[in-house]
Amino acid sequence: MGRSATQWTGPTAQPERVDDAALACVIVNPSKPAVTAEFRSHLARAIRAAGYRGPIWLDTTVAETGATQARLAVASGARLVIAVGGDGTVRAVAAGLAGTDAELGVIPLGTANLAARNLGLPIGDLDAIIAVAVTGPARPTDLAWVSTTPCPDPPQADPLIPPGGWARPTLGPEHACLVVTGIGFDAALIAVTSPALKARIKWGAYALAALENLRTPRMELSLDLVGTPDDDGPPDAPRAPHPESSDAPRPGPPPRPEHLVARCLLIANGGRLPAGIVLIPGARMDDGLLDVAAIDTVAGLAGWTSLARQVLPPFAATYSDPSRALGRVRLRRGTAVTVHLTEPALAQVDGELLAPTRSLRVRMDAGALRVRCPE
Repeated sequence: MGRSATQWTGPTAQPERVDDAALACVIVNPSKPAVTAEFRSHLARAIRAAGYRGPIWLDTTVAETGATQARLAVASGARLVIAVGGDGTVRAVAAGLAGTDAELGVIPLGTANLAARNLGLPIGDLDAIIAVAVTGPARPTDLAWVSTTPCPDPPQADPLIPPGGWARPTLGPEHACLVVTGIGFDAALIAVTSPALKARIKWGAYALAALENLRTPRMELSLDLVGTPDDDGPPDAPRAPHPESSDAPRPGPPPRPEHLVARCLLIANGGRLPAGIVLIPGARMDDGLLDVAAIDTVAGLAGWTSLARQVLPPFAATYSDPSRALGRVRLRRGTAVTVHLTEPALAQVDGELLAPTRSLRVRMDAGALRVRCPE
């Protein structure tokens, strides 16, 4: 995070205890190297300096990744719950807090830290991140819920099966999603990315995996959107279609299911990626809408080169007409998305792999969370 464990600064004073002070809880992934005794002590001092009781510390486990701990924190009366870990920990804690009055603080210690990037957190400055988590204003934030129909389990020898198995639903039958659900190329590169390489070069490991994964097959799919900007949708949600897409939805009745061919389908609540890449510039975590990007390439390496010119800085998300370009990006919006595939494909939710599926549904839970963000 850009600061050694012996260089802590920030608030250390502890105010006089008030019996009715709000309770704070920290849910932490103890496997992260940055979670040291000194880190815990420093965060606890900052929380108490802000006038909270506690904090209560709850560690995640392989079996309980954060949702149950978040529910326990709320049941204990916590008004502030801080998630410490990667995107998997953050989304699990978010699932447990959805629909409650407890506020969520985020201290990102993962590889991509997509949630933190899309929330505008000051990644790289741990003191500033702690300050936002402890004293920053809370704003309504959307949460998506993903359900799939898994295909029969592949052979156990399949090298794509994660060492710990496929991600299990976060709560009930659904997977919580704070930032992005991906099908096809996006999920395949996560499957082949080396954990050891991630530990060494962080998000750069995904970039190397992408180069090795250019032969990901194209998918034939049917895309059904509900609550598009052309129909009623949620109140107060923006209604303008993506200006970047030349074939964005136009005024008229809600469209029928759309048939597409793509190497990757992204269903996003946020569009920011590492390295300053903004894949879907219109995606916001507080607009009540899901942003869909169907990404395809043709003509081999020429297609990928065309796509790179449209996606990477300095011309990020300046998309060409998908009816003419070799790298094609089609953008859509809605409050619920259903996808049917002709062949099974891998899927991922905020960086965690789901078993191959032929169908996937994502629904928006607008304003489900109150998340601490910079002013």
